[in-house]
Amino acid sequence: MKNFTQIAVIGIIVLCAVSISTAQNTGPVLAEKLEAPEQIVKQTLQKRALIWIDGQWKIENNQYIWASGHWETKKIGYIFINGKWEQTSKGWVWKEGYWKKIDFNKWMSLYA
Repeated sequence: MKNFTQIAVIGIIVLCAVSISTAQNTGPVLAEKLEAPEQIVKQTLQKRALIWIDGQWKIENNQYIWASGHWETKKIGYIFINGKWEQTSKGWVWKEGYWKKIDFNKWMSLYA
């Protein structure tokens, strides 16, 4: 039982660390950047407690997986920075989107 409790606590700590991480995750290098498998539609509808996250690539097990656009709960004091392709000397890599901490007054001017 003690081992189970220790594993559960470690799992919770890891999940918390992943959910608040602002480090950009980069994927494997490709010769050509991947195109979106669906048309990205900019969402103009405003929702009080939600923010629209554009469809973009996610990195899972060192592979690119497409995630369609979706609504996500706003995080007070943070803005979402969309992922993007970056060219390196070896090819193209995807930098995942992330939540960036900003000044609270600036956040209020954006979302209030």
